[in-house]
Amino acid sequence: MSECDYDELSVWQDILDDVMNGHVDGLVCPFCDKKALEVNTDGPKISVKCTECGRWFEGVNAY
Repeated sequence: MSECDYDELSVWQDILDDVMNGHVDGLVCPFCDKKALEVNTDGPKISVKCTECGRWFEGVNAY
């Protein structure tokens, strides 16, 4: 993972913390500041996508 990837991942950290704590409604995109995030937490997979700017994150919950 490059330094740039780590920087972008750190921008998503607050959103991921909210998702892990069960708060998935009304989240604001850290890139465009719109309440347009779609969250999907099927099984161990986590997917967060902004319907406005198109930025997204996908990962696997290790818990």
